Amino acid sequence: MREIGASGEDASFTAITTLDVDSRGMIYVPDTYRQQITVLGPDGRWVRSFGRRGAGPGEFRAIRGVQLLAGDSLLAYDPSLGRVTVFAPGSDQAAYSVNLAARLGGAAPFDLRRTHDGSTYLALFRPMFAFGQGGGEARQDRVRHLGADGSPRADLLRFPSRAFLVAGTSVMPHPFGREGFARLDSGDRVFFIQSDSLAADIYNLAGQRTGRFAVPYTPPAITRADQDDALAAMPAVDRPVFAPVLKDSLPERWPAVRGVLLDDRDRIWMQLGGGTRRNAEWAAFDGNGSYLGSMLIPAGSEVRLIRGDGTVYASRADSDDVPHVVVYRMARTPR
Repeated sequence: MREIGASGEDASFTAITTLDVDSRGMIYVPDTYRQQITVLGPDGRWVRSFGRRGAGPGEFRAIRGVQLLAGDSLLAYDPSLGRVTVFAPGSDQAAYSVNLAARLGGAAPFDLRRTHDGSTYLALFRPMFAFGQGGGEARQDRVRHLGADGSPRADLLRFPSRAFLVAGTSVMPHPFGREGFARLDSGDRVFFIQSDSLAADIYNLAGQRTGRFAVPYTPPAITRADQDDALAAMPAVDRPVFAPVLKDSLPERWPAVRGVLLDDRDRIWMQLGGGTRRNAEWAAFDGNGSYLGSMLIPAGSEVRLIRGDGTVYASRADSDDVPHVVVYRMARTPR
């Protein structure tokens, strides 16, 4: 794995959680806190930024994700407005928007992806925390198939929400917590992976399970150094609040899977559980669960996108905790 590009100081981000790449290798990075999208060249150099705060055409209140569509049109999803905006190839002006919230009859999706036939959406619904309302039911995520206008078509999945540390009314993601991942391949099959095992259930968009694979794997034990690293990663002001909660909820082992991505050749990449000080192993499988190979990502980098040609796009924080985009090239791509 070698680094072949990185964003510079002229490309300023407050957070990087997702990105996408067009057919020319141009990188599109949304910044939800700045309500804008930054475009980088294939080597990570800044090209332009567009978008601003608001509710008009081409404006955002938040940007959860971006998706390059066929022909390099760009889709941007704003969960605060419940709206999808599509930009023509290379354009900073909105071509059209779709208000999904009007047909949903409830909360907008946390995130969504347009299906590859271009007609519908795969949407993830994630509940908010509700303190002081009784009940105590476990939070559950839902994955639904939505029509082009946001109207519900099918409920596909329901599973436990990502684990959080909870102290009173304060919350933060559990560094060793379990979660579920739903990913869409080019044939619009949904691969669902629970992080506690190296396994995938496969569904069609009608909600029928059409396949499954499982690979034997025992994740490493959580060490004292892992615990210390998790505490050190917390903001200093939060550490006294969440340290006791972490201690009381500490599992014996890491989750088997810490991240899931599908590349443009439908390889399923899973980040295997392990400490943050060591290089992260991402293992690739085909749709039947056959192992294809692995790559090691330098510690401190979070993989955001993998391409079939061996290009890997990640985010990495500098010494001032400012995130940057980093581009890697695999020494050898999986077979």
